[in-house]
Amino acid sequence: MTENPERPAFGLLQGFRVVMTGQSVAAPFAAALYAEHGADVIWVENPATVDPGRTARRSGAWQQDRRNMRSLSLDYVSDEGREVFLRLLETADVLIEASVGGRFARLGLGDSVLWAANPRLVVVHISGFGQTGDERWVRRASYDPIAQAFGCAMRMNGVAGMPSAPAMPFPADYTAAFFGFGMANAALLRRRVTGRGESIDVAQFEAMMRIQANYPTDFLRYGLDYVKEGHRSRICALYGTYQCGDGDEVYLLALGAGVVRRLLGLLGLEQGGELFPDAMTYVPVDTPAAQVLEDAFAAYLATRSAEQVEDELADAGVPCSRLMDYAAAVEHPHYRARGVFTQWTASDGRTQVPGVKVVPEVAGHPGRIWRGAPTIGQDNDDILAELGYPDAARDALYAAGQLSRREYFETTGS
Repeated sequence: MTENPERPAFGLLQGFRVVMTGQSVAAPFAAALYAEHGADVIWVENPATVDPGRTARRSGAWQQDRRNMRSLSLDYVSDEGREVFLRLLETADVLIEASVGGRFARLGLGDSVLWAANPRLVVVHISGFGQTGDERWVRRASYDPIAQAFGCAMRMNGVAGMPSAPAMPFPADYTAAFFGFGMANAALLRRRVTGRGESIDVAQFEAMMRIQANYPTDFLRYGLDYVKEGHRSRICALYGTYQCGDGDEVYLLALGAGVVRRLLGLLGLEQGGELFPDAMTYVPVDTPAAQVLEDAFAAYLATRSAEQVEDELADAGVPCSRLMDYAAAVEHPHYRARGVFTQWTASDGRTQVPGVKVVPEVAGHPGRIWRGAPTIGQDNDDILAELGYPDAARDALYAAGQLSRREYFETTGS
């Protein structure tokens, strides 16, 4: 790749160049993981329309998930823009694109064309339904909740007898992003041996299926289907959400022999008898023991705040947490000790943007935030200069509408 002299060298992924063409959440987040850990990430934006991530609510998605990136606002579908795009890919290690299945191939940018430009290129396709399969579904548009619905996940969320609801925030998008990021890195490792790139087909609905633990296997093997649980386990007592005396909520799991023993002691219940035999790993729901345990816990909760409950259960070795909100997280000592919230300077050079730090923490080669999210086309001139385009050719692209550039802006709507 061609190094950008203004980019600091840092992180585990320094030296790699990633090109990203997706909008909204999945592809940008996969690219953000590269950008925050040192790769040179070039976000190719449509010069005619604005990415929804820039305009949704107050633009938090753009500021949080596009930081460290550079923006090339290029019509890569047109003849002139396609030439620039393919020349850019000659310098890249990874291309991440998110669109309707098969779109790149239909645009004449199938994997064989991309590899003709750069045989070492790792291509990550993210779509709702995949690049292959029944064409009636491959070509369907999708967003995160659509993938949850088709991937058998949405029906798991909500309260029995009530309409199902999508899980938030955007698990299909973020799971697909993690799969794409992880497998692209695996392909980069294999490229050291083969010298050639790879094509990775991430279907969001399959990503949702893959993270459903034992449930698909239990159905396929035993015919046991998932039963919607709502806020409490249908198997284990004291496994779910509970309201405390101050009206706030906690979530706990009374699961494991040691946990059950310590929780019984905290509640003043004796283990070793018929109700709670020694070494029991959980208390089954709809049993006399479960009713005794639930009643004792209800009495315990009634006289305590959520913070007290959390502290006492944690001290007893019982997995538990208050249901935190952002206001509580900002003031929480553990959030503060780990520096979860940070801020950086926006691309206007003035505005300070608060958000979440680079995650995860890396000891030897830590990630960092070196610039705010770019404005539309902010880096057009630099990138084309790196690719060897003279100023006259660049100006012709602007004149033809193949490149665009806009000043810094933020939406202010709710």
